[in-house]
Parts: sequence; C-alpha cells; structure tokens
Amino acid sequence: MQVVTAASFTGGSLVLSWNIRRWLPLIVWVIMIFSLSSIPGLSSEDIRLPRGYDKAVHFIEYTIFAMLYYRGLSYGGVRIRWSIVIIVMMSGIAVAGLDEMYQSYIPRRDSSIFDLTMDSAGVITGTLLAVLRHVLQIRKAPGRKAVRE
Repeated sequence: MQVVTAASFTGGSLVLSWNIRRWLPLIVWVIMIFSLSSIPGLSSEDIRLPRGYDKAVHFIEYTIFAMLYYRGLSYGGVRIRWSIVIIVMMSGIAVAGLDEMYQSYIPRRDSSIFDLTMDSAGVITGTLLAVLRHVLQIRKAPGRKAVRE
C-alpha cells in the first residue's frame, strides 16, 4: 500500500482532500454512533421499532462501521492485506465494547452483552463484505488481479 505524505506533493491540498475523502465518512459515522449512545433513556420504543429490531439496528450500524473502516485503511490498495482485516475486526469489536460500556454511564441506558454480540457480528460481516467488494474491484481493474498477502 502506497503511503501518501505531505512531502509527496508540492501542494498540501491534494493530500488533505485525499485523507478527508478516505476518513471523513468513518469519522461522521462514529460521531453518529456515540451521539445516539449519548441520548439518556433512548430505547427502541422511542424510535418506534418493533420489539427485537434494535438488535438488527446494532448489526447494521456496525456492519457499516466496519465497511467504512476497511475502506479507510485499504484505500487505493491493489492487494488484500489480511493484517488490515484483522485490525478492522479486532478494533471494531473493541469500539463496540467501548460504546456499550459508555452507554452504561448514560442515565436510563444500560449495556447489553446481546447488543455487543450483534455489534460484533456486524463488524465481522461488514469486514467480510468490504473484503469481497475490494476483491471484485481489484479483479475489475484492467491488468490487475487479487493478490493475497
């Protein structure tokens, strides 16, 4: 994976725009996750979800998180780097754990092992979907093929 630094270009704006495009979606998504976790007493009934659907919301929110995180780490890469896959899964599950722990300090909120399980399943699924998407992009690129590292 090519590392782009400010020294690589005469104009720093190219580097800045490249990094913003790469990481801003994930940053916004994490802010959204923790903002929702900060609302005292927020429950699935408050947002009119049928009973049990909150687990699907946990799964989807962390599926998207993992896909954005993988995209940020592998942006422009022409190889599937399994170290990135492991980093996304491990740190994604850690973020989910921190989110659940954070909720336990918010009034009228609690943490749940079931929520953490769905968050973790979302991280794993999102990572695998991101890898699949990456493989398909590599195969689609002219003159390139997927390479395992």
